[in-house]
Amino acid sequence: MTDESTLVRNIQETHAPDGRNFDCKPILEIAEEIFNLAMAAEVKHIGATSMDTEGTPAAEQEHERHGDSDLFKGLSYIIKKLSIEIVYPDDVDVNSKTMSLLNSLSSYSWEAKLVLSLAAVALNYGERLLLTELYLSNNLPEPMAILKGMADIRQYSDMLKQRVDALNSLIESILDLAKCVVEFNELLSESSSLDVKASSVATDAIILATFWTIRSAVSSANIAKQNTIIGFETIATSELWELSSLRYKMGSMKEHLQDQLTFLRNHVEEKKQRDAYAALVFRTLLQPKDNLEVLKVLLCPNEEEQLLYDASNKTTEKTVLLLISELDIDKVQDLVILSDIYEESRMHETSAENHYEVVWVPILDPSNKITPDMEKILENNRTRMQWYSVNHPNKIDPLVIKLIREQFHYHDQPILVVLDPEGRVVNTNAIDMIWIWGNSGFPFSQASEEALWKDGVSGLELIVNGFHHKTENWVKEGKYVFLYGGDDVEWIRKFFLTTDQAKMAKHIPLEMLYAGRSNQRKRDMVNLINLILREGLGEILGDVNMISLFWNRIEHMKRSKIRLGLGSSRVGEDQDPVLQGITKLLSYDQNMGRWASLFKGNELVLTGYGNIMLDTMTMCFEALEENANTEFDITFKECFNRYQISGIPPIRLVLPCGYERNISVVSCVECSRIMEKYILFSCNHDK
Repeated sequence: MTDESTLVRNIQETHAPDGRNFDCKPILEIAEEIFNLAMAAEVKHIGATSMDTEGTPAAEQEHERHGDSDLFKGLSYIIKKLSIEIVYPDDVDVNSKTMSLLNSLSSYSWEAKLVLSLAAVALNYGERLLLTELYLSNNLPEPMAILKGMADIRQYSDMLKQRVDALNSLIESILDLAKCVVEFNELLSESSSLDVKASSVATDAIILATFWTIRSAVSSANIAKQNTIIGFETIATSELWELSSLRYKMGSMKEHLQDQLTFLRNHVEEKKQRDAYAALVFRTLLQPKDNLEVLKVLLCPNEEEQLLYDASNKTTEKTVLLLISELDIDKVQDLVILSDIYEESRMHETSAENHYEVVWVPILDPSNKITPDMEKILENNRTRMQWYSVNHPNKIDPLVIKLIREQFHYHDQPILVVLDPEGRVVNTNAIDMIWIWGNSGFPFSQASEEALWKDGVSGLELIVNGFHHKTENWVKEGKYVFLYGGDDVEWIRKFFLTTDQAKMAKHIPLEMLYAGRSNQRKRDMVNLINLILREGLGEILGDVNMISLFWNRIEHMKRSKIRLGLGSSRVGEDQDPVLQGITKLLSYDQNMGRWASLFKGNELVLTGYGNIMLDTMTMCFEALEENANTEFDITFKECFNRYQISGIPPIRLVLPCGYERNISVVSCVECSRIMEKYILFSCNHDK
């Protein structure tokens, strides 16, 4: 390590670049071409059976012209000068010659030093090839060959073959390493963000590779010169050892440089991806022109063909909803709701609610090719849809998919991204809005979502929202309403009969409305509904499908509240009555199977666990017997508050993937303590 550090320091002392740059690749290509022709010719002349014996490659091939001729004219002098310096004088050792070359090339970059030196060595090889060709073809008289000091290599073919093979192997290794150095420098110039340590390691690797490549080329040139000198009789073992040793050195350095190249390629590619991603975010999220321009950038930036399936230019005049989902969306309830409100909006041509369009963007795995089955699903889905869809979802750029996942928080569940007519993203997911408010949520922006929660319909009207036709009159009449649910038949019977007894005895204007259970099997739910209707245990919210939609809507209400972050990031502490009521209702429904919510007109009085609500109803009836002048809701609430928290089963808040980003901690809606955090894996195959 000490010797290597000293060598690097000595080489760096010769380096004084003056900023002159030129394209090194054309020069390296010409040098490689000369080496290849010379090696092929020399192997042929010493009788290698594997080579073509009719003429030389140089005589038979037309070669492509390389680069700008002015470039070579400007550098020809230095290349000629170096070619002489490499082979003369003979008594100077290889290390000294290499350092002399580096001093002569002090004003050039590392890769320029390398390719100019290789060009000079190639020039020597080429000249020797031409002289050999002239001699062997009898175009150069034998007396002149003697004066030139040229030996007839045909007389020593057996002796020379070992040396020529070793030389050719070394030249190939030199060229391989030289290409690595040139590519390395190109990548290094693109890696401005490389940290100091990594940059220093990379620079040292380049310096050493440049030195050893030039040194090996100089050695090969001097050894190759011996092949045509009169008077040689043996091939020194030390020469073969040196050639083999240098070839091993070249291979080892190439392997090390390849590792560095892989790192640099990844680094440069990551930087390009980051820059491209930043540009994509800027064009689509930070400075959009209009929504059609955003659609082009996101969905089909390089295609001249039609952007959307059945698209029209009217898109620029309207709000655009991007329905982003997996390919197989046919059975998703979100699609049913969106289809209903879209069809409803088209029934009122002059309404402002008609001023939006929907574009379906199916997300495919970029690493997988689209199959015929996938094509069939795509075609079937989009022909059934009333709106636009992406023509070629498999051509969506992976960076766009990354943006959709990171900026729009897409996690394989359908989302509805809203673009206003100017192309600005005004809501990263309006799915919750269409479930809760339908077309009344137009223009589906986050601002309108917040306004609807603040000033819109609340209480029983918000919860039931037209699922049952009598609730509107119940609210107008100021009746009490028990909205209850679960699948415990015995509890349902007891709760209804106890409540009905109090209602009849005290003439309480009270109604019972059964809302089922969210995770109940369809067949069991049908049986339970039939039992309630048969035994007259109150009104039914709707059939099985209506009940499923009701619970999905409640879930979206919870998601909307949490996603908007209304109140505090410490969920439960903000005392938002809607969020607390929804959280209780969902927790009781999903984990306990029996619950009830008491409303007075439209106002929510309280929500409680089934057994406690049953006991509270019994106590309330007794309390009303003793004091008939007390309001039912006040008495019920007083009785309910007598129960200890310890009697209530655990509360659980289940959040879908991605929604937890707005939340730091969650407080229990019953006792206000910080809730423990668990990970839930869920499978809804029965749905």
